[in-house]
Amino acid sequence: MSGLHKSEDLGNQTLQPSSSALQTPQLLTSKSADNVVNSGETDCDCACPNAPFTITTTNLLDTTFSTWPETYTVSLRQGYQLAFSPFAPAGPSVLNPAAWQRYQTFHQQAQPLKETIDHELVQQNLLIPTGHQPQIQPTAPDQLTAWLHVTNACNLDCPYCYVRKSSAHMSLETGLETVDNLFTAACRQGFSRIKLKYAGGEATLHFSLVQTLHERAMALAQKTGLELREVVLSNGVTLTSTMLNWFESTQVRLMVSLDGLGAVHDRQRPRKGGGASFEQVMHTLENLVQPRQIDLHLSVTVTGASAPYLADLVQWILDHNWPFSLNFYRQTPLSADRQDFELEQQTIIEGMQAAYRVIEQTIDQATVQNLPSRPLVNGLLDKVQSQAHTHTCGVGQTYAVVTHTGQVAQCQMHLDQPISDHLDAHQLLPTLAHGPIQNLSVQEKPECQTCTYRYRCTGGCPVETFRVTGRWDVKSPNCTIYQTLYPELLRLEGLRLLKCHGY
Repeated sequence: MSGLHKSEDLGNQTLQPSSSALQTPQLLTSKSADNVVNSGETDCDCACPNAPFTITTTNLLDTTFSTWPETYTVSLRQGYQLAFSPFAPAGPSVLNPAAWQRYQTFHQQAQPLKETIDHELVQQNLLIPTGHQPQIQPTAPDQLTAWLHVTNACNLDCPYCYVRKSSAHMSLETGLETVDNLFTAACRQGFSRIKLKYAGGEATLHFSLVQTLHERAMALAQKTGLELREVVLSNGVTLTSTMLNWFESTQVRLMVSLDGLGAVHDRQRPRKGGGASFEQVMHTLENLVQPRQIDLHLSVTVTGASAPYLADLVQWILDHNWPFSLNFYRQTPLSADRQDFELEQQTIIEGMQAAYRVIEQTIDQATVQNLPSRPLVNGLLDKVQSQAHTHTCGVGQTYAVVTHTGQVAQCQMHLDQPISDHLDAHQLLPTLAHGPIQNLSVQEKPECQTCTYRYRCTGGCPVETFRVTGRWDVKSPNCTIYQTLYPELLRLEGLRLLKCHGY
């Protein structure tokens, strides 16, 4: 799939470039399109990595540069080419014909940097000093993220849920103490931002508690100067106008789970005791959320059962212009008997490819004004992100799960395996680092070292990998799925970049 600068034609018609395009080399990136490199943080139920790294190269004036052999390239439209280095800081680059021609000269022969475009290619690590490999320079994480497990209770009975349902919920005292300790820990460790995820169960069943914890967090953010981000994870079934007015006024993000249209969603997310939930969720989204200015994110869990119908859901979401993420099902002890949910490779690949075709059609028909504003690499292939990083998530480093009783776990999938009876603000990070989950860097996974996409996938979810293989230091069991789909995702981002610039 990736090779020595092997261009692939994925079916786009290649048009003759205009003469103006040939005159001035131009390189398009997500940063040039959006004026900012989006961190790509999406609000599924997992903790996005928060410690990207920078890559440095020896940049002496008298050195020569050449292309990197693992760079992936593919033809786009109008003579434009997409190029993606394993060491790219934040996603792919799109080169116009003149830039591509200049880039090719470095492939043919190492040479010094002479033109402006040469330096732009170096910034994207498409050109590397001859005989040198880019050096990874970890950066200090700036965000502490915490999952606040408000309740075990839920009005749905999703078969893949990892929560053992009960009526138990977090007390006000426990919640306030937790928020206080999290801010203390964040300040002590030098974080500049804190993110709180109010979850369950169904967190909105105890909405007054969520509101009170939000008020305490806001007061502490103002007092400490920490930036505060918050999200409430919900199934969307019992959201009321009063609740949604609160979301609109506070701009706390609302994440709603949506797994399909109609019966597809209902099979994966039935009501407690049986019955459909989709119609209620759709009514809430279209009639209560849509008219309001709410920071909404939809989280889609893709299973073997839902993948064949994924394209229909993606089309519906795009028609409403809602941000969303596509996340792969992970087996839990409670869902071990659901063989229909398993990620059979061909089923998942074909379902995702159909969804990507829908996204491509949307890009083709969109205007610059209504294009997706964030890089398409983020959130559209499980935990893969556009920004270069070494760890799949923040587990063991900058992510804490606090149970309804105030205990601390490394991951919400380990709610019943706490590593501490309480959140110690002075020892939080060491406590998280010494739990049973080993969230290794991709550099510690030998099988990943030759993969062009290793700093985007980073070997996948460590908990899922260990469940399947019994090891932490091997590639994801979904590796073939990632390697098949990631080039298609890069191509979609390339098409978005072209459209953003009017091509």
